[in-house]
Amino acid sequence: MRILPALILLGLAGLAVGCATPLSTMQTAKTLAPGQVQVTGSMGVFVPVGTLASVVDVGIDQGLEAKRAIEEDRPYALTEEDQQRLLTAGLALALAPPGVNPELMVRVGLLDGFDVGGRYNGNALRFDGKVRLAHGGPGPRRSYDLALGLGVSKYLFSGAVMDVLEVVQLGDFSRTDVEVPLYLSAEYGDVFKLYGAPKYVFSHTRLDAQLVDFSQQGKPVTGFDASLPSTVNSHFVGSTVGFAVGYKYVHFYAELTGGYVFCNPHVFGQKRDLGG
Repeated sequence: MRILPALILLGLAGLAVGCATPLSTMQTAKTLAPGQVQVTGSMGVFVPVGTLASVVDVGIDQGLEAKRAIEEDRPYALTEEDQQRLLTAGLALALAPPGVNPELMVRVGLLDGFDVGGRYNGNALRFDGKVRLAHGGPGPRRSYDLALGLGVSKYLFSGAVMDVLEVVQLGDFSRTDVEVPLYLSAEYGDVFKLYGAPKYVFSHTRLDAQLVDFSQQGKPVTGFDASLPSTVNSHFVGSTVGFAVGYKYVHFYAELTGGYVFCNPHVFGQKRDLGG
């Protein structure tokens, strides 16, 4: 019967918009001078280390259990608890798989100590502002800066991807991210920049009402609870560290972001930890 796999696919498609979050920084704490413009192109690589570790851990446990079953000459069967662990681990990996993410950012200085920017990464628009909190250093060739930022991202969804399933027409998805980073940086002339950015990101996703209603219709037919929540919230806490090398107007940036995503929606019949 097609309804069960269709429900699972729709559930993955719907939840996928609610947990993965772009985390690039690609800027220092130094604000742009009024009228100054900065254009940045980047390519990010996302690796869900915690989720991958959970999947491997579940796989190892089941491999050992299967080995013991063979040695003891007894049937190998998954317990209900093991089935739920496997489902949760698989969902977490499906919702935040490894991948690459191109991005374009444009920033402009508005006032002394304040600049704004916008960025586009293919599926979201992000606008942010940054205000200088402190600036110092031994001279114009070496400076240290501290700044506070506030960013809002709006995701651009299309029902076309969901419509391929030919089950239900979807299109009413909404996701908004609010990001609060604290920028710290040191600049050494026009050649080298070192920066960091501890950050908190709150994500709120509202799933399509048709999808939520449709997901609740499968259990009487299939016996499998594929119900989905109407909203999904997630929280990211982490930090970026990076450096830039170049001269005057052109610099090459490299950065690494690490942290933890807290995402615990009630999906497929129970509350699941899809963070990592």
